[in-house]
Amino acid sequence: MTAAGIQPVHLKCEYRVDPLGIDERTPRLSWALQAEERGQTQSAYRILVAASEEELEAEENLLWDSGRVESGRTIGVEYEGEALQSGSQCVWKVCVWDGAGNPSPYSCPAVFETSLLERSDWEGTWISAGKGPAGDMEPPSGEEYDDLANGLAPSPYLRKEFPLHKPVRRARLYTTARGVYELYLNGNRIGEDVLAPGWTDYDRRVQYQTYDIKPLLAEGPNALGAVLGDGWFAGFVGFDPKHRGALYGPRPQLLAQLNVEYEDGTTESLATDGSWSCSTGPILFSDLLMGESYDARREMPGWAGLGFDDSGWYEVEAEEIGDTNLVAQPDEGVRVIEELEAKTVTEPESGHYVFDLGRNMVGWVRLEVEGEAGTKVTLRHAEALNPDGTVYTTNLRSARATDNYVLGGGGEEVYEPRFTFHGFRYVEVTGYP
Repeated sequence: MTAAGIQPVHLKCEYRVDPLGIDERTPRLSWALQAEERGQTQSAYRILVAASEEELEAEENLLWDSGRVESGRTIGVEYEGEALQSGSQCVWKVCVWDGAGNPSPYSCPAVFETSLLERSDWEGTWISAGKGPAGDMEPPSGEEYDDLANGLAPSPYLRKEFPLHKPVRRARLYTTARGVYELYLNGNRIGEDVLAPGWTDYDRRVQYQTYDIKPLLAEGPNALGAVLGDGWFAGFVGFDPKHRGALYGPRPQLLAQLNVEYEDGTTESLATDGSWSCSTGPILFSDLLMGESYDARREMPGWAGLGFDDSGWYEVEAEEIGDTNLVAQPDEGVRVIEELEAKTVTEPESGHYVFDLGRNMVGWVRLEVEGEAGTKVTLRHAEALNPDGTVYTTNLRSARATDNYVLGGGGEEVYEPRFTFHGFRYVEVTGYP
């Protein structure tokens, strides 16, 4: 039989490449066609789905064999196989027939994995900053911290140590926040997403992310750490004076669950609960509209790793999940895609340096600086300049779009805001030593 002049490529599930953590029971499968000649068409397809690559290759114990389907469809073909369970791992491939009825070779395998499909699969609780002992949470003072009086609060740092006593076969971390978060395992950042879990109407649904953390786990003791920001949940949203902050809630919360499958086939789950510890750190406040204030003198080296002394930390507050509608994130997370260097630098006023990035952008500044401890550098962001070359910020109205960094001292320091972003072309830097 003559080989088809087309080949299925670029396989996707739920319109994503090899998605990890989808909550669709009948996920939609898609592919593109690569043709040797113009005018080629697809007349039929066959999809095979299995639980492992070995079973797929042998075409044994298949979860679904669509059989030959007479159709030119290549987008959004619904899975019609055996019912998928939470955490199901699936491998699939497709072959197609061209307009002359010639079959193609099967595509390269693609994979997808379901997340937590049942509400009862979630075992943890929301956790947030508790009330520390009197005197442990003294707010900083001074003009640069006026935003604290407007409801902005330090970012909570959360941590928990736990043991794993057997070799691990698979480990998935399902996590989200009311607010925004960063997670760490044994001191290593988990994932590349920023400002996760993204903005939704938290009264209707909250997105969660799924991470494969097996490479970061160790047999024996492990440590999970998290930092929370107000984000859209507890921060400033819009310019309505009736809702200057805390539109959805007064403070950010974290929800996380680690599902572990051991080599011997047994499983274990660990989730956020009241046993976690909490403290504040160098992020004095962080807001999407107002900006971030970071004091490097308050850094806690090793706080997300093993053996850190958290005896001075305090208990978190735990809250039941309740009727929160938790949904797996259906798209790719927010990530850094490009870095820009300043095109020009001017000094329209003494000590006020204005950097021009060359085009309007969405992001933040990476600051490299060296100086004495306690020196404060201020970054103001703007989309336009005044006639005299200073930054024009009237269009921002009450949004300050300003980041402050207080040096820790002791050599070169690099700072990037964690839980804010700005729309800007120009950055005014003051206080640079």
